Amino acid sequence: MLTESARQALLAEAESYCYEPEVGTVGKGNRIVSMEYSVFNQFPEDGLYAEFQQAFQALLDQAFNCLGTDPFSTKLQFNDLVLQRYLPGQLGITPHRDSLWAINLIALVNLAGQAEFYRCDDRLGTNAVQLDTTPGNVIFLRAPGFLNAQLRPFHFLTGIRSTRYSLGLRQHIQDKL
Repeated sequence: MLTESARQALLAEAESYCYEPEVGTVGKGNRIVSMEYSVFNQFPEDGLYAEFQQAFQALLDQAFNCLGTDPFSTKLQFNDLVLQRYLPGQLGITPHRDSLWAINLIALVNLAGQAEFYRCDDRLGTNAVQLDTTPGNVIFLRAPGFLNAQLRPFHFLTGIRSTRYSLGLRQHIQDKL
């Protein structure tokens, strides 16, 4: 998805930010998710990430316009960006689904690092399928509103072997257009 120079520029900016730890367990009963990573989401309006968000949105808009039928229940408009940093030896995040507030489509752009990312059937990691997280690649996950369905695939990240930076782009439900 990214040229090497674009990936390197985004990575350099990502490495300059101060991250907040996300460590612990959330949920109850059979909905427990454990996590260990750090996040950053206070992007400057004139930085590379704002520019990337606009260019990525325009690229997807152009591609979806070619379909003839809009696959989303509302116009796709990424309005939530978060950088996640995973350090070697950290847990990552156990099988989970993204929050209900994320609609239409989720895009996860791997900027650097080696880790194992899986899509699976449930919180136990049943039928896990490893996805390609080569730096520069994007993983797309369905969210409620994609093809008028309410699907939210389970996924998890583990086996962090080198510092991983991943950019998540989501559309927040309160900002439907």
